[in-house]
Amino acid sequence: MNWKELSSHQQRLITGFCLAIPLFGLIGFGPFWSWAILVSLVSVVALWEFEALMSAGESRLWERALYYFVGFCMPGATFLASAWGLHACLFLGLFLAFLGLLLTSPNDFPGLTRLAHTVFAWLYIPYLLSYVLLIGGVEEARAWVFFLLFVTMAGDAGAYYCGRTFGSRKLYERVSPKKTIEGSFGGFLCSMVVGALYGVFLIHGMSLAKILLLSAVLSLVGQFGDLFESMIKRMTGKKDSSQILPGHGGMLDRLDSLLFVFPVVWFFVS
Repeated sequence: MNWKELSSHQQRLITGFCLAIPLFGLIGFGPFWSWAILVSLVSVVALWEFEALMSAGESRLWERALYYFVGFCMPGATFLASAWGLHACLFLGLFLAFLGLLLTSPNDFPGLTRLAHTVFAWLYIPYLLSYVLLIGGVEEARAWVFFLLFVTMAGDAGAYYCGRTFGSRKLYERVSPKKTIEGSFGGFLCSMVVGALYGVFLIHGMSLAKILLLSAVLSLVGQFGDLFESMIKRMTGKKDSSQILPGHGGMLDRLDSLLFVFPVVWFFVS
């Protein structure tokens, strides 16, 4: 069958399956340095999508080079030196960006706008994304990464299917017209159930009450992340961040629910 003849939902399932197999294999069995490489590459792709979404104006060569260089290096610095490396890389990127603007465009207000876009992009994507590498340094790191992935994916799937089946009342129509209160509640329940089952059998030394609490927080934070990216797309008049993942949109569309989840889990388990 021709790929283009498949429905969006069929493309979504096939793409998700093709992504999940190598991702779960890498998380379950890959060396930690392979995580860092993957996160760095994903960060660059998501930054490229974000730049296309925001269209902050024509940037100079040094601005674009610094934009992607820091985004690529931040996960690597986290891998090499944990939280110290993450924040040192962020600080160095900020310092170089401010210094570059000071020396090359001291009277250029659009340059300040581009700088604000760059800093926001760093904080939103590679900074938050790098927290998954901080989780990699805790005890039972692989189990915790699988936990947050399963809880978040269960919430996404539950919200999607419950919304399609039972949805009637809009959740936040100004930001995401298709999301419903019923879908949000269904996603929350699915996250709780999956989190509880996973926690009971695969997380050691953690009470069910704490697992349920964390699952609830992750579900709510994941839904916030989804709405936040929807708000950005709504502001910029875009349906998806890109079209590189058939049925899903772009890399940023797949990361939106996870970006704020990674720090929450690290703060919980560290």
